[in-house]
Amino acid sequence: MNYFVKQGDEKRGPYTLAELHEQVQARKVAPTDMAQSEGMTDWAQVSVVLGNIPIPAATPPAPALAPPVQTVPLPLNMHWVVLLVLQFVTRNLFNFAWALYLANWARKLDGESKPLVMVAMYPAGMIAGFIAVATGRPLIGGLLIIAGAITYIVGIFGIKSAKETYYNSVEKYGLTLSGGMTFFFSTVYFQYHINQIAKWKKAVALT
Repeated sequence: MNYFVKQGDEKRGPYTLAELHEQVQARKVAPTDMAQSEGMTDWAQVSVVLGNIPIPAATPPAPALAPPVQTVPLPLNMHWVVLLVLQFVTRNLFNFAWALYLANWARKLDGESKPLVMVAMYPAGMIAGFIAVATGRPLIGGLLIIAGAITYIVGIFGIKSAKETYYNSVEKYGLTLSGGMTFFFSTVYFQYHINQIAKWKKAVALT
């Protein structure tokens, strides 16, 4: 048997009994709306027509799940003392190579390439400066060497900024880096904190 539903001046349907039940579940038809079966003249409330068929409350939609946080893996967890020894043995050449490595890692943290570019400009300025000095232009050479050193410092502080932003917003480590330690110890200081973050991650994974 099919039924019509009256809502105000609008007559909707026909619905089978199962379809009428679905309309009530979807809140498109109220239990107090009037319904009429085909071939009948009398109207009755939908709740009376459905009788003992339960009308469960509509299930609220499940809350949307937050997308998983995309994390950036740590760089190589070399102990900071090993890095210090390598810098000493290579007369600071390894420091530059590691600074480039960390600058490229920082690019993954915040999507900015500036620290990598700044650090990469350091040897260019130094080489150009020494060439200028060797060819009898000490003033220009000195300026180029100073410019190279400045770009390196800017790049190092760019790495500092990327690390602090990432480990206080994406991964809640609460990282705070000292400006003075960054200036004087740069990569060794960064590596010390990378060692500490690696220990923190391991402890979190075990809990």
